[in-house]
Order: sequence, then structure tokens, then C-alpha cells
Amino acid sequence: MTDEFDTSTTIFANFGNCSSLRVKTGQREDSFPGGQAAVVPYAAGMRQRARLVLGLILVSLSGLTTLSCSKPKPPELTPRSAQVSALRADGVELLLVLDARNPNSFPIVCSSVTAAFELQNGTPLGNGSTAQAFSIPGESTAPISARLDVRWTSISALAPYALSRQPLPYRLRGTARIGGEHLNLDLPFSIDGQLTEQQVMAAGLHGAAGLLQKP
Repeated sequence: MTDEFDTSTTIFANFGNCSSLRVKTGQREDSFPGGQAAVVPYAAGMRQRARLVLGLILVSLSGLTTLSCSKPKPPELTPRSAQVSALRADGVELLLVLDARNPNSFPIVCSSVTAAFELQNGTPLGNGSTAQAFSIPGESTAPISARLDVRWTSISALAPYALSRQPLPYRLRGTARIGGEHLNLDLPFSIDGQLTEQQVMAAGLHGAAGLLQKP
């Protein structure tokens, strides 16, 4: 036995005459006769341990790289319904329901919804928006119930429908801003609907009243 060493495990063997084996560890140096026969099982065991540790490190690093480099998936937006909840002299209030699917593991938020209210032939009637926030949990689908306050921009386009007492087919076309820590998108949507004859008449009368009240 020799004095203790502070170095890490080291193996020395005299392969020329196979006469001795010296093993240096963090604690001591031992000498054995017939060194070649003694070094094989020890060295093999050390190599197996080293390979195991290295494999675990590589697997861990690979997992961290996959998590850090994976790109967020875009959410999906599906319009469900649009209903008139109120008519006023300066516009209409619509309740819009959208289904938002979040394929990511983290939650996201719909922070705003904006839309153009128009005839199905593209004639603009007004614009509306809401800043109400809606949370969408990770890997799930959640409804976005947005109440849009649409202000008339062309009330005269309602006149032919009001005079003929016909329903008014409309289109609501806009975007929902959805985002989070790793994602920020404006997702488009479009949904068709119809104002009843009574709603068209009421909208026309309210609009006319609003025009008459202007100086």
C-alpha cells in the first residue's frame, strides 16, 4: 500500500511483461501480481458506469432541447353563432360566440375581438369591437362569447330592405387576437346571419330617428 492520492481514479498496467498492476483511486494506490488478469473486470465496470452516466446526461439534454426548441402550435377558431341582442339609433349590439381550440400545453388568452358588420354582397354597415378577455386552457376548447357594439357607418343601405319588408342577410367578418407568453396571433373568422323583418324595420326607424336628431 502507498500513500493516499487526491486525483481521480486512474489505472496503470505493465502490459509488456504483465508483471504488475497499479490502481490509483482517490484514496490509495494498490499493486497486484499478474496485473493484466486483474485490470479487465475493473476497467470494464468503470467503462459501463461512465457510459451509463453519459447516456443519462445525453437523454436529459435532449429532453431540454426538445422542450426549449419546440414551436407553439397555432390555435383554431370556429364561429358558432351571432345574434342581435339590442338595436339602437346609432347601431346594433351583437352577441358573437366563437369556439377556440388551444393545442398547446400552456394556456392562452383572447384579448380582443374586432369585426365588420356588412351585407353579404360586401356593402359595409358598421364596425364593432370588444376588449373583454377570455382564457383558453392548454390542450382544450373554450367558448369566446364576445359582445360587439357595432356603430352604423351606412344606415342608408338598410332602406331598401326596410321599405320592402324583407329580412336582411348579413356577414360578420373580423379577427380575434389570441396570445400568451409564447404566442400572439390575429385569427380571422367569418359568420353569416340574418336580421328579421321586424329587426330591419326597427333598425331603419332607429337610424332615421338618429339622423333627425343630428344638428
